[in-house]
Amino acid sequence: MDIVKQFSVLEDIYRLLDYADWLADNGALHFQKSGYPARLERDNVLWELKFKLKHMKPHIVDTYFLSFKDITEEEKRDLQEWVADGNSIFDNPYCYSDESGRPMDFINACRFNTELYEEYMKSANLVQDTSQSDDWDWDDDLPF
Repeated sequence: MDIVKQFSVLEDIYRLLDYADWLADNGALHFQKSGYPARLERDNVLWELKFKLKHMKPHIVDTYFLSFKDITEEEKRDLQEWVADGNSIFDNPYCYSDESGRPMDFINACRFNTELYEEYMKSANLVQDTSQSDDWDWDDDLPF
């Protein structure tokens, strides 16, 4: 399976698991506020599903780690802190999106942010170097 398709499938499964987890916690409350009576059978099924899903999420995270061959210890630590704060591995703190408009996953967004920072620092150094050269005159770039 193509890595992009595998990421897409993993992300969809992860988001469904998050929604089912939310539904198990808040579904009865949501339906009661809407005026529907809470159904004990539905709630029991949702709680059973939540219990099963709790054991599936670590497998998805492990598969996510395995999809990166060159992950560093710093990236692992940052990702574990991000997930420990209650965030998804398929979201990022920078709100970056890929070409399809979906949020970038955490590792790729962090790598993209690092590349942007390095390019910015290179361009800042180039501007600083050119402004301090001895043969540069203040009107060199004027068209007349």
